[in-house]
Amino acid sequence: MSRARPKRKRGATSRAAGASAHSGLGTGASAGTGAGADEDADVEVDAGAVGLAPTRRALKRSRAFVNDASRLIKKHGAKVSDADRNTVLAAIEGLDLAIQEGHDEARLSAAESLLESKVDRVFAFARKSPAREYAESIVLALLIAGLLRAFVVEAFKIPTGSMIPTLAVGDHIFVNKFSYGLKLPFTRFWFTQWGQPNRGDVIVFQYPLDPSTDYIKRVVAVAGDRVHVRGHDVFVNGAPLSHRALGVEAIVDPSATDLEGIERQGTAYAETSAGGEKEYTVIYERNGEERVPFPSPLEPQHDGLECALSKDGTVRECTVQEGFVFAMGDNRDNSSDGRVWGGVPLTHLEGRALFVWFSGTMGEEINILWDRIGMPVR
Repeated sequence: MSRARPKRKRGATSRAAGASAHSGLGTGASAGTGAGADEDADVEVDAGAVGLAPTRRALKRSRAFVNDASRLIKKHGAKVSDADRNTVLAAIEGLDLAIQEGHDEARLSAAESLLESKVDRVFAFARKSPAREYAESIVLALLIAGLLRAFVVEAFKIPTGSMIPTLAVGDHIFVNKFSYGLKLPFTRFWFTQWGQPNRGDVIVFQYPLDPSTDYIKRVVAVAGDRVHVRGHDVFVNGAPLSHRALGVEAIVDPSATDLEGIERQGTAYAETSAGGEKEYTVIYERNGEERVPFPSPLEPQHDGLECALSKDGTVRECTVQEGFVFAMGDNRDNSSDGRVWGGVPLTHLEGRALFVWFSGTMGEEINILWDRIGMPVR
């Protein structure tokens, strides 16, 4: 149990001379007693000597050493002999007494050195090797990282363009797994829930048709909402979501080309969620009249949705069932989403997207999109 101690400054006056001055002896008596004083100094510090007072740091270090040694006695005392245990206890008492007196640095240092030697000899078996300390640190770090990943935050990579322009292919994002509650890792069981996704939230979830795959979409409607899509308009509870053309051309997906080999493009719109809580950007590639309405007249029933004619009999619409949300990709004409496979079960939620922590490709050519790093997911 090696403990480093700072070097101490020594006074110009010897311990023997100090003793003589303290006792009031003359020069002759001092000469006669010098050898005896030095002889005593080899075994213990002269209680009557005048020495330097220990610093607060030294006292604090010694108190910590006493506590450490006491913990060793408590934890491993039964594994050593009574004689060895009593030896260490006596050294602890000696250091504790030196701390209480607190006026002689030399005595404090001597008591600390004595306790250190006793502890090192008696409890050598309990001392951790550097390799063990490193191994324990690594295991602890991995355990903390695992707990953070399971309960707090997890990293995901965006492999497709279904969420362009909000998220690009190659974006790496952090997802807050703590947003809606506490979930038992690797299961769909919630310990407790304190919230549910709101309209406009960008969520990561297990794909309902294949839970081994993770999807990311934007919540458009929640339980109890009625939803249908016509052209560029998404209707929630009978009212179209407010949207306005931004007047810009945006690339839909750099990896997707049309028959002529030209990158496809679409028009960007600023859309506002039902209730006006959030505004975000979506892209439509095709003309509205070319788009198949949702739900179509022959639309099959999907999990989490109950589709039927509206009360006035003019359109078919789907009501989101309890325990589900309806989600769509921001790249509206290039997204497999709730219009295809239905509602997202809340039990499949992984969390809410936070921000992009890295963006780019790391293949043969490294291409880092610095302007996207740190971008919040809105």
